[in-house]
Amino acid sequence: MELQSEQLVPNNCCFTCLRRSDDYLHIVSGDGETSESKPIAELLVKHFWFKQADFVSTSQSVICQICWTRVDEFHQFYLEVERNHRDVDPTKAEVKHEVSGCSEDLDVPPPVEVVVKIESTNEEEPEQDSEDDGQPDRNSEDDDRSEQQPPEETTVVIVDRKPKRKYTKRIKTENPVAKPKGTYQVKDAKQLAEEDEIIKAHVKYICEICGMNCPTFTLFQKHSKVAHEIQGCITCCGTRYHKKVRLLEHVQRLQDPNCFKCDICNKSFVNSRGIRRHKEEMHVPDELRIYGCDRCPKRFTKKSQLAYHLKGHDTLDNESAKCPQCERTFQTESQLKVHIKIRHTRPTDFICDVCAKGFYSKAEFQRHKKQHEMRPEELRVQCDICQMWLKNALCWRKHYRRHNQGPTACDLCGHISPNATALTSHKRHRHRTERNHTCQECGKQFKRPLGLREHMASHTGEALYTCSFCDKTFNSNANMFSHRKKMHPKEWLEQRTAQLEAQRGVAPASVQ
Repeated sequence: MELQSEQLVPNNCCFTCLRRSDDYLHIVSGDGETSESKPIAELLVKHFWFKQADFVSTSQSVICQICWTRVDEFHQFYLEVERNHRDVDPTKAEVKHEVSGCSEDLDVPPPVEVVVKIESTNEEEPEQDSEDDGQPDRNSEDDDRSEQQPPEETTVVIVDRKPKRKYTKRIKTENPVAKPKGTYQVKDAKQLAEEDEIIKAHVKYICEICGMNCPTFTLFQKHSKVAHEIQGCITCCGTRYHKKVRLLEHVQRLQDPNCFKCDICNKSFVNSRGIRRHKEEMHVPDELRIYGCDRCPKRFTKKSQLAYHLKGHDTLDNESAKCPQCERTFQTESQLKVHIKIRHTRPTDFICDVCAKGFYSKAEFQRHKKQHEMRPEELRVQCDICQMWLKNALCWRKHYRRHNQGPTACDLCGHISPNATALTSHKRHRHRTERNHTCQECGKQFKRPLGLREHMASHTGEALYTCSFCDKTFNSNANMFSHRKKMHPKEWLEQRTAQLEAQRGVAPASVQ
């Protein structure tokens, strides 16, 4: 078979390995099958799942020299095995089958060889009359042989058959929590093509190694597995997706941020798994919450949820998830990592391209970008309970949670706080004993970083605050507040009234 050396068309590649090559062979020639091209197609159909109709009768259906060498070597090995088994004597197979001692259809364990050792004893056995026991006389030669030869070890083949396990019928227990039936349906070619079009409108199926552009996600994964021997993945928005359904949900959420929104509480999620887990945990009737915690009033619908919740109690008791800097304890290690990242390290992994401000989380970075894209009055959200206007949606969520919290008393001093958030702030400022912020000049310690910052201003002479009604400067925010209220009471009252009207008043015309 003559090797052709032509330059492949950029869109063509080897039919088997999907790689481009300069040395290739035509599987089917353009003028019809020839003596050289016919064996290639026959061998591919014989040893693979391909059909004759899969080979297009053009010069684009080619196979590279490497793949053809492998196919030809396997075919020669196939013929050799076929010849060897054709020449085998059928009686040998029957003998081998009889020696095995069991049928192929029966699932019997292999025989176990047991060595039985026969030992001779000096005790004389009483002679038995052959007429009494009805046994014939033994041959004298056999008696002599048994007396002269020493006892030998004989091998007895015993088939160890394990007794069959009795069938016991499983008793089904009644579970009040009905498991949802699977709603997965097999998708046809049209639905798969529509999903590929939705994804390719945002990201292409391009191989990161060789740059090949595949028309479908299935062909892309096949190319990655055959050509590069790896699991194919598509990178979008800095995240790698190995499954098509996750990539499709990501693209759908980019097109519609409220694509996965709870129809009960209007909370949005990243994918379908998040909203399904949310509904199973938050919007389940109380009569289905059959698993209750013996240490707190929480109840769950699944035993696994209760087990995970109890692990949190054990972690708090053992203090295994304790912050080394502020000694705060958490229920899980993941919560501890988030706490350290937010409160202590705060790495700036995301940098704004407009103001060069750094952020530690992607969600905070995206909220900041909206401030550049939208006007401040467009970001404001009004509370439907107290009619107060909040700066953005994040402030509105924090404010809205306080309406659902009742007054709470401090267990240390009896102080009544309007909500749990205010109680936490009260304990942190009034009952916090540790002072982790130390002045490097005089060694004085403070509870909060703001106290240390205002104290350092007394050493450096830096003016931290300036009165909005005069030119006087201050090192303490409390001193500036007292100055404005005492020296500028009229101006301070007007400013305070304007702020309250802006918070509780009517929204600007642009927002309406």
